[in-house]
Amino acid sequence: MGMPHLPLSSRLTVLRGVGPAYAEALGQAGLETLRDLLWALPYRYVDRGSLRRIAELDRFHPGDERSPVTVLGTIKDLRQTTTRVQRMTLTEALLEDGSGTLRLVWFNQAYLARALRPGDRILAFGAPALGRHGLELRGPAWELMGRGAAVADDDPFVRRYLPLYRKLGPITGRVRGRLVQEALGRVQVMEDGLPPELAKGLPDLLTALRLLHQPLDESDPQALEQGRTPAHQRLAAEELFAFALGVALRRAGRMQRRGRVMPTSPALRERLQGFLPFTLTTAQRRAFKEIVGDLTSGRVMHRLLQGDVGSGKTLVAFLTMAMAAETGGQAALLAPTEVLARQHAVTFTRLLGDDAHRMQLLLGPMKAAEKRAALARIASGEASYVVGTHALFQEAVAFADLQLVVVDEQHRFGVKQREALKTKGGDPHWLVMSATPIPRSLALAVFGDLDQSVLDELPPGRQPIRTRLLDPDDAERAWDLVERELGAGRQAYIVSPAIDPTDETKVSLRDIQAMEALLRARFHGVALEVVHGRLKADEMGARMARFVSGEARLLLATTVIEVGVDVPNATVMVVDHAERFGLSQLHQLRGRVGRGAHASHFVMLSRAETERLHALVETQDGFRIAQKDLELRGPGEFFGTRQSGVPQFQVADLLRDRALLVRCREVAEVVLARGLNDVQRAWLQQEQARLKLAEVS
Repeated sequence: MGMPHLPLSSRLTVLRGVGPAYAEALGQAGLETLRDLLWALPYRYVDRGSLRRIAELDRFHPGDERSPVTVLGTIKDLRQTTTRVQRMTLTEALLEDGSGTLRLVWFNQAYLARALRPGDRILAFGAPALGRHGLELRGPAWELMGRGAAVADDDPFVRRYLPLYRKLGPITGRVRGRLVQEALGRVQVMEDGLPPELAKGLPDLLTALRLLHQPLDESDPQALEQGRTPAHQRLAAEELFAFALGVALRRAGRMQRRGRVMPTSPALRERLQGFLPFTLTTAQRRAFKEIVGDLTSGRVMHRLLQGDVGSGKTLVAFLTMAMAAETGGQAALLAPTEVLARQHAVTFTRLLGDDAHRMQLLLGPMKAAEKRAALARIASGEASYVVGTHALFQEAVAFADLQLVVVDEQHRFGVKQREALKTKGGDPHWLVMSATPIPRSLALAVFGDLDQSVLDELPPGRQPIRTRLLDPDDAERAWDLVERELGAGRQAYIVSPAIDPTDETKVSLRDIQAMEALLRARFHGVALEVVHGRLKADEMGARMARFVSGEARLLLATTVIEVGVDVPNATVMVVDHAERFGLSQLHQLRGRVGRGAHASHFVMLSRAETERLHALVETQDGFRIAQKDLELRGPGEFFGTRQSGVPQFQVADLLRDRALLVRCREVAEVVLARGLNDVQRAWLQQEQARLKLAEVS
């Protein structure tokens, strides 16, 4: 009698051999149900046809460009020593497959003496190289196929493709494979929620899972490795549709929430126009019109405002805040850093003119008396415009009538932090600003239930920025440029990647202290200020103020100046070790120059002639740069923070599957319009537990 069929939601303890220790190891990896186990696909597939006999590798000749090879054999000898000069741990294994022997070499991987033993049968992957003792694989990846008596007649290749799974604590890859095979034999997939519009032409769910854990011999090896088979598409569609449907439901729920209607009048329009230092661009007018439409609709606004560096997002945000502040309410702007909060406060003070007393800055390190006074002004409503950092989340902060929240650089704040601020104003309107232009596919994922406004043009008068990439040996050309600009009465930024030499232990970097010494010697007598993240807020503010006022001509900084700093007289920036910065981060830094009437220059010093750095030389289009950054680094690194809200899909890839995501969004709207059936509701509830969205609702 066979074992009973199990639903995908079954706990993994129903599988043979999964006791408390295995369950804990699986749980720590996020695998708790059969669904979790089966969606965790092999990290690679070994094609039996790609295996090489060791004797065949002797055809290798010095100087050949060899691609990696895969060999299967038994470890005959294993030794570990320490090199005399560099004191590195050297692990050497002698692998035999019946046709010959091959030396495997690993550096500084001492754990291998415990992980491997003579007699182990392993798969080894690596590029052949000639060493002192002949052919060898240096630092190869490996997979344990058998140990001791189990090695003799154990051929891991039941089919053409051998799926490999990562080791999880005490659970080897082979044990995981056994658990997967048992799960595939016992699981029962009920009717799922994927609509016919998305399921057409794709295998059913259980077939897709089997094809990915037991690939057919005729499977395309490249499509398997790249995740582009119809089976991959089926699983990706499951995840992306569940996500898209959840977004659509949240959006539909938000559209039903009543929001404060902000009144408009000719007097208010005249008042807002009086704040403007110049005429708005067409894009700014369009975005503000969309925002006003939200604020007067009777629904709570949740809108993303994004645009390239220098496109005028701050002015649109200020006008939005003025809509609330000039009609009796309060508006708060939440900034991720004190530098950016102070810069916003300076900008708002300038725009408000004689009404600057209605603006209040709230920062964490404020002195007690100063903070008490600020809190009192906010609680009484005397402060209509409030600008702050994480300090706004504190319980002591109470608003008289918070009607609007503007979040600058949304992805730097966690969902719980945003929820904490939301409770201070009942159900305020929300405007989210993104400093980095976001490709549409990622914007759909991270800000999926927000309406979007895009500033796709720069204000008139912004000067093009000439961008150059120089080898550090040619750095004198950069310093000559800085000298010329200083001689013309301009100012300059120098950006360093490290505060001190201990910041980087493996890579030799010129830190900010060494750069300061170089600059003081090269530009003797020029007023120089140095700012970095370890300075106290007051000291950093004072140093920045001296540069903004023009008292200091040179500003040496880390990335604390990445956003928010506005000095029109600064016309040149030199970035040392540019390869240490992200592409979008470099584009943000470049946006600190080119803000005045004079031509500006951005110089990167780096020995890395990378495609990434050349992309900056070729274009100043932030959206193109963001797309390139996304392609090179992936969604998680693109934002640089796990709390950014990028959903953690197991199979779907936001870059590879961006067209499918857009299609899932379209189908989700259709399905929601015709109504969810009971199967879809149950399926969605199960799927949504795994997927999270960075949202403010």
